[in-house]
Amino acid sequence: MNKKCLITYSSYTGHTEKVAVRFKSTFEENGWQCDMFHVRKNADDILRPPYDIRQYDFVCAGSGVRVHLPYNEVMNMLRRFRTGTDPRIVLSNRDETIPYISEPISEQATSPGKRLVHRKIILGPDSPKAIVFITYAGYEFGPKEAEPAASLMALELEHIGFQYLGMFCCPGKFIDRPMEGTFHGDIRDRPNEKDLLKAQFFIEDILEAIAERP
Repeated sequence: MNKKCLITYSSYTGHTEKVAVRFKSTFEENGWQCDMFHVRKNADDILRPPYDIRQYDFVCAGSGVRVHLPYNEVMNMLRRFRTGTDPRIVLSNRDETIPYISEPISEQATSPGKRLVHRKIILGPDSPKAIVFITYAGYEFGPKEAEPAASLMALELEHIGFQYLGMFCCPGKFIDRPMEGTFHGDIRDRPNEKDLLKAQFFIEDILEAIAERP
């Protein structure tokens, strides 16, 4: 297989970015060409991302967690690739929009040729690969609180045609207090080097597994 990887993510606190950087160095140490893109809340990143996700053999999509969900700019960017058009068109079907994008929806985006066609998707060993990565606080239930965000992102990637191989999640500081009595306890130093080593081993294990497949 070709060895071209994209790591795309959104990070407000820098926690998710730390994981993204460790992923990138791990891919590169294993002989992959690796691009990294931080998705921001603006029209260019959502409507005109500077890459074509389908040109990559492996995609890592990452986000922090807000109310158990991934940041919407990551989801909207993935929807842009899934539908092939402005994600606001899909959102409008449920009376939603993207408030930080003010430019009008183009007539070309709403043309009949851009309509989304539903079909059964079959992914197999020759499909490009993907993982998701999440940083979260998880004060009440721990890793369980990262699962909804990871599942949503994984589903978008599968719709685009990527075979989902798993998720990596780790705690990240949300409040600068010890927060005793919470699931993880004091997470003010996390993600720490131990977390980042786990991120590295996670990628190495996946790369080893796909290299061994016929």
